[in-house]
Amino acid sequence: MKKLFYGICLVFWGICFAAAPREVRADDFYYPPDTDGELVIVIDPGHGGSNTGAIYNDYLEKEMNMTVAEAMKEELEKYEGVTVYLTHDSPDTDMTIQSRADFANSVHADFLFCLHFNMSVENILFGSEVWISAFGEENRQGYRFGCVQMETMADMGLYLRGVKTKLNERGTDYYGILRFCEEYDIPAALIEHCHIDHENDAGFCDSEEDLISFGIADATSAAKFFGLHSDILGVDYSDYPTRETDSQTLYMQADTSDPDICMIETSYTDLDRSVVGIALTACDYDSPMLYYAYSIDGGTTYTPYLAWPDSDVCGNTTPDSFVFEIEVPEGVSPMVKVKAVNQYDRYTESNLLDGLPVFVKPVEELLPPEQEETLESVSSGNASPLPSDGFHAPQKTETVRENKSFFGFLMICFFVVCILFMALLITNLIMAGKKRQKRKERKRK
Repeated sequence: MKKLFYGICLVFWGICFAAAPREVRADDFYYPPDTDGELVIVIDPGHGGSNTGAIYNDYLEKEMNMTVAEAMKEELEKYEGVTVYLTHDSPDTDMTIQSRADFANSVHADFLFCLHFNMSVENILFGSEVWISAFGEENRQGYRFGCVQMETMADMGLYLRGVKTKLNERGTDYYGILRFCEEYDIPAALIEHCHIDHENDAGFCDSEEDLISFGIADATSAAKFFGLHSDILGVDYSDYPTRETDSQTLYMQADTSDPDICMIETSYTDLDRSVVGIALTACDYDSPMLYYAYSIDGGTTYTPYLAWPDSDVCGNTTPDSFVFEIEVPEGVSPMVKVKAVNQYDRYTESNLLDGLPVFVKPVEELLPPEQEETLESVSSGNASPLPSDGFHAPQKTETVRENKSFFGFLMICFFVVCILFMALLITNLIMAGKKRQKRKERKRK
């Protein structure tokens, strides 16, 4: 009987211990688990410790992520009915990806936000994006939040790269935090706020104030997504519309193919402005287009990536055709090629356009300074109109001055010749007089 009694006590004690709230450890950072049924949000500052993340100029990603995460947590805690955790509270904390997901599971997280900043090979990409799980409810809820986040980033002035998924060679989510959270049935979103290595984005993240603004923006997106309200902030998002999701549909599945179509033709040629208009037609049946770049040397070198006009990444729509201008350097006959780039940074090159004329500057741009001044005077109404052929006779001021000097030189020469002639004439007269005087003297003798 004693053994049975002790066994029952041991089982009862075990059940009570398992049910009791306990502190949860994420490395050296402690949080009590949520016990009141509120919404639980976990914020994961990406990288940390020896894993610095992206480094570019004065940017250090692990520190940037922490600043954004702290600002996001502080802002979210101003809303009612929400408990917010950080996976770690120092940029110098080494923490595995698995332990971050384990922590989110231990506090019964309803959603995990993993915060990052981006870089690209050759520093050519720019814009903001959200990565989500490719599977089940985590995909659907991630997509709903991602579209809200894209709206927020657009309001800040960032170019949108969209809500995306990516798979590894095993066919599971490529990003570990999404993969491990999906295993725990925790919806998650990995936010890449912008590219720290591109001039289009650098101005959005080059101060602590900018990073805090990102954190507040992320919190606002989360509040809209969850329909939160805040008496402190005086906002109520309980009726905020989010993109509807079909429980049977998966969203934004990874595109591993190049754009299907990319063709160009000449729209117009303007030799006076040294530009050529190019009509571009390109599309991808699996994902929207994001960038284009052009070459005037047959595809040997390309411009930096340019934003595809009117691209709607959440609506998965972009215009298939548009016309853009290329400014052609002096003396070049351009051989034009275009590179069309889709949402997953895959590209297709166009056909080659050659046979275009050599672009030269208009005659007015080749005139010497004196004639340029004359043309300016004409355009302002201070000189006679240009002849019908577009040219104007050069000013004669300097030429007249030179003619007067030459005429003076001729006059001096003529005067010298006259003096010499008079001197020679007088000399001859004197010599003739002397000869006559000698003849007279001989006759007297």
